[in-house]
Formats: sequence, structure tokens, C-alpha cells
Amino acid sequence: MKENTILVTGGAGFIGSTLIRLLLAERDYNVVNVDKLTYAGCLASLDSVASLATYEFYQVDISDHSAIEAIFNKHQPVAVIHLAAE
Repeated sequence: MKENTILVTGGAGFIGSTLIRLLLAERDYNVVNVDKLTYAGCLASLDSVASLATYEFYQVDISDHSAIEAIFNKHQPVAVIHLAAE
């Protein structure tokens, strides 16, 4: 992804999915969505953006340090919007 990548935690929740759809529709951002997909997550709310080249989803627990580190190393986001709940 390009240098305008934003990482969103909890992106499958109501607020996160709304934000992701907005960022992809109205701004020139690449979005990396990291969500554990617990009771609050619903990937169906992201069906409209799931196939975009500017969007990528990871089903990862944010407390998994090695997985998060790998995502950061791969995408090098310029910003993180933390919406995950625990």
C-alpha cells in the first residue's frame, strides 16, 4: 500500500466500519482494518469496500504483538485510529 495508509483497529464494529467506508469513499487513503471479530464485529457492513485494492482486513487480536508488528512492518501506516474494545 501507499504512504497514505491508515490502520483502524476495531474496524468491523459499527463506528469503525462507518469510518472505513467514509475514508475509502471520500478521501485518498488506503485502509488496513484489524479486528478480532468478537460479538461487536460484523464484516458484512464492509461488503461494499471488501474488494477494493485500497482496503485490507486482518482478523487479529490487537494483543497479539507479533501479528501486529508484522502488519505494521508490511503496511507502515502513517496513522492509527484505535476503536477496538476489550
